[in-house]
Amino acid sequence: MIGAMLVILAVVGTYLLVTSANSTTRVWASARALVPGEVLEPADLTVAEVNLADLGKKYLSADSELPENTSVRGVVAAGELLAASAVAPLSELEGRVVAIDVAGSVPSVVDSGSLVDVWAQPEQNGLDDDGTPPEQIVDSAPVAHINRDVGSFGAGDGARIEVFVGSVDLPGVLAALDGRSVLSVVGAPSVPADEGEQ
Repeated sequence: MIGAMLVILAVVGTYLLVTSANSTTRVWASARALVPGEVLEPADLTVAEVNLADLGKKYLSADSELPENTSVRGVVAAGELLAASAVAPLSELEGRVVAIDVAGSVPSVVDSGSLVDVWAQPEQNGLDDDGTPPEQIVDSAPVAHINRDVGSFGAGDGARIEVFVGSVDLPGVLAALDGRSVLSVVGAPSVPADEGEQ
């Protein structure tokens, strides 16, 4: 009798374990690279099926409506599951998206979701060249959008890039947009997602 009960319990336990392992739930994943400062829209997201055993409450459920006027705290790569901790109201973000016209070309590896360093150098005209070196005014700014065909330096001679700038760096960036500085961007190393969440 006891042996039969043990067999039944073992069978039931195995069934429950297999059922749990095969259960999935729907969560949001990014359909493209997401950058702080952009308002999240349904078109920015896609649904992913995730195993319940690995889920917990870490990710946003796709069965719930996306909160209005929200953005991400950091760059979320295309196809990445959207962690609940990665989403925040726009009002809580410490920074703003700024459009910058840069001189020359932008590295081909730079695209939406990339990180860039922004440099500024006083515009120099002939004899007024005092040899002032360029100054880095932003470190590792996430790129929201980039247009390589439009710039303030003539067709084919510049680009317009929108980057998320932290509140600490905003004054310096806005000051450099006074028309008396030449701005440039260079690609910055990306931070692995697991390191960025620590």
